Formats: sequence, structure tokens, C-alpha cells
Amino acid sequence: MKISNLYFLIICLFFVACQDKKQESSEEKPSAVEAPKEEVEKLPVDEYSQIFIAIMKTDKGMARGLKIGDNIDTINETADIAESQVENGKSYTSNFDDMGANFVDIEYVANDERKITSIVLDVYLENESSVDSLFNEFNLYFKKKYGQGKAQNKEITWNLTDGGNQLLLQNVSKEKDPGLKIVFSKKGDKLAL
Repeated sequence: MKISNLYFLIICLFFVACQDKKQESSEEKPSAVEAPKEEVEKLPVDEYSQIFIAIMKTDKGMARGLKIGDNIDTINETADIAESQVENGKSYTSNFDDMGANFVDIEYVANDERKITSIVLDVYLENESSVDSLFNEFNLYFKKKYGQGKAQNKEITWNLTDGGNQLLLQNVSKEKDPGLKIVFSKKGDKLAL
């Protein structure tokens, strides 16, 4: 009887030791359900091409962190100041390559109260296939952000959810000059130039 009690005691100790070891190893490894504590929220623009990201910069505002109604003096633009400036506003140019064949001209137009009334992005790329691809990216992005637009010829327009503004996405490519135009403006203002 003493031997059977001894076996029983050894089995119990072995079982307890295994349980303690299992508990320690599960405490060391984070659960697969837990999210990493330092995970940064991914911006929707990060899901697109490098050129798209270079043009939009962020998903905040309408474009490049700004929206119609913002004070033009609060612009914190990283692009170079353009050679020619728009009247009643500020103009910038951002190159996507060292040769200057792929770039965006950015215009912020303001009213007399120094509030932005339109944002115009003229994108120039080396080839038509790049323009088509980028056009599709912008269409997808704006559709997610503003809903279904109205397509006609080589352009799509949106009445923005704020009720007072509109958006134009247009393929303005010519044979030797492929590009896109994106215009945010007040409803009723002329969209295409």
C-alpha cells in the first residue's frame, strides 16, 4: 500500500509540475488574439501607389491635409514654390522623379477673407498607361470617401457630402502630354479649365 501511495504522489507532483510549466510558457507568449500595443493606425492613402501618396499626402481634409474654407496662411506645404503664382492664392510644384517628367502642380485659390475656395492638382506623367492607372486609383479612393460619382467621357464629378462643394477628376491627356486634373471647388464654380 505504501508503494501505491508513493506512485500516486509522484504522478500528482509530475502533473502539477507540468501544469506550472504550461502556465509559464503561455504567459510568456502574447495571445494571438491580442493586437500589438504599438501598432500604428494605417491611413487609407497608404494603400495606394507612391505617386498617389506623394500627391494626396494624407486622407485628412480634401487634398494634402487641406480643405475649402481653411485659411490660406495655414498652408504648411512640403512641395517647392512654383515659378508662377496664381492670383489670390499660392502655387507649388512637387516632382516624383529627378528628371522632372512626373510631377504635380498644386494651386490653392483664396477669397478676400484669405479662405481657400478651390484646390487644383494638375498631375503630369510620362505615359498614358500611368495616367490610366492613377485615374483608377483616385476614382476608387474618392468613391470610398465621397460615394459614387457621375462619370462622363474622361471625367468623374462628385457632389461632396458637406453639401457645398464639388470635386472633378479628369483625364486631360494629350498625345505628348499625359495627365490628370483634380479640382475641389464650391458648388457652381467652374470645374475644368
